[in-house]
Amino acid sequence: MSPTASADRLRDRLDALNEILTVDADRLPAELRERSATTASNASARLGHGTTHTVVALAGATGSGKSSLFNAISGHALAQTGVTRPTTSTARAAVFGPDAGPLLEWLQVKTSDRLDDPTLDGLVLLDLPDHDSTVAAHRAEVERLVQVVDVLCWVVDPQKYADAALHEGFLERFSGHGAVTLVLLNQADRLHADDIRRCLAHLGELLDGDGLHGVRTMAVSATTGLGIPDVRRELAARVAERRALVSRLDADLDWLAGDLAVSVGESDPATVSPAARDRLVRAAATVAGVDTVADAVAGTYRHRASLAVGWPVTRWATRLRAEPLRRLGLGRASVARSIGSGDDGSSMTVSTSSLPAPSTVAVGALATAGRDLIAETAGQLPDHWEARVRDTVEPAMRSLPDRLDRGIGSQTMPLTRPRWWTLLGTVQRLLALAMVVGLVWLGVLFALKWFQIPDPPMVRLGQVPLPTVLAIGGALLGLLLAFVGRKVASVGASRRREAARHQLSQGIARTVDAEVVAPLDVELAAMRAAQDRIRHFSR
Repeated sequence: MSPTASADRLRDRLDALNEILTVDADRLPAELRERSATTASNASARLGHGTTHTVVALAGATGSGKSSLFNAISGHALAQTGVTRPTTSTARAAVFGPDAGPLLEWLQVKTSDRLDDPTLDGLVLLDLPDHDSTVAAHRAEVERLVQVVDVLCWVVDPQKYADAALHEGFLERFSGHGAVTLVLLNQADRLHADDIRRCLAHLGELLDGDGLHGVRTMAVSATTGLGIPDVRRELAARVAERRALVSRLDADLDWLAGDLAVSVGESDPATVSPAARDRLVRAAATVAGVDTVADAVAGTYRHRASLAVGWPVTRWATRLRAEPLRRLGLGRASVARSIGSGDDGSSMTVSTSSLPAPSTVAVGALATAGRDLIAETAGQLPDHWEARVRDTVEPAMRSLPDRLDRGIGSQTMPLTRPRWWTLLGTVQRLLALAMVVGLVWLGVLFALKWFQIPDPPMVRLGQVPLPTVLAIGGALLGLLLAFVGRKVASVGASRRREAARHQLSQGIARTVDAEVVAPLDVELAAMRAAQDRIRHFSR
């Protein structure tokens, strides 16, 4: 693949990474999110400076001879060298070929020398401070630059090539960057040929242990010039290929992709199962007092039926009792209007609620249903995604009882007024009137007898005087119709209890869906989409 094609492919990968950072940033662990943003920013900025130059950094520990090697490779005494103490406090650059001013400015390398060597044309060679320096600023400079240079050239010496600070602090971290890593065993002039071979073999084993397989290792000496021509040829070849930049950035993205893939886990986020939703809805219905309200609807229907078709003489006793819905603090504003509705049906709007607090058992069952929902959908997810599921569900669960209560208070209950109430109520009033007429008639007859006034002609039904028939018959028939009306009303109350229970349960289900299930489904779907984007990026 040509350098241009490689760069285009790299830009496509950066576009995919930027999409992840734009859409899924909140679903990444904070450290990984920050590293991803830094990697994307550095890669875009480095690509923006083109592939004309290849940046190679000489990095190593105190006394490894980096600066001497820098001078030997460049062919000029550019860097100050020392024996007993580190002398490199800031990075220094040797630029071969075209001007690299903008690139050096981005690298924040302030000291540079322009050199002319056609064999190394396009090379920017950096001499870094010691990575094990006791000066924090020196270590920070190394940490910053090893993140952005194109080729990492680690300089070690025979005494400290196995130093844990190098292997654990840097080489293991960049285990995926073998294609852009060189390791130079400096001061090889102090060793015999056999010792050099043994050191290089051992160094290779250590690098394999660091995950850097097949890394080029070379024995060199800045003092005698041993291996320096080989190093220059190696660097010249990498510069000529113009692939080091893309290879380095590809390695960075591969490294990041592996961590991103781990961060989203192998298991896909589950959807909310119907069984888990149903358990939550049932528990919510219990907490909301659906059965209590449904019973109150039936009681209110019977109460209104008694007022409409009951024996008018005893209705005053019914009026002394509050409707069950009113005792629950429901529908205060609409009861009067409902009672006065027309024959085509009436309803009660439940506007407020002062239902008794749910029992501890009911609250516990709702909490258990919420925990089961979290466990079912997030049990196999990475910890930070499980935390997001909890952060989605738990606040909604805490506010759910109040939402349910307000939902109950906004329901319109099925309290339609049947037409037979009007008919039977009219008959009851006529029977009551007949009873009153009969009693008044009998009272008049009693008064006439008391004052010894002759009785008027008596109308009889058979052998029974008509006023007696009116008084006793009106009372008996009224009480009988009241009894029949109560029985019929009980059937209607049962139907309305079930209708209210169904209606309230549907409202509870809608509330649970809106407050808990839908937000969780949205988050789980977003997680699945994030997995797809990250897995595509990781391929």
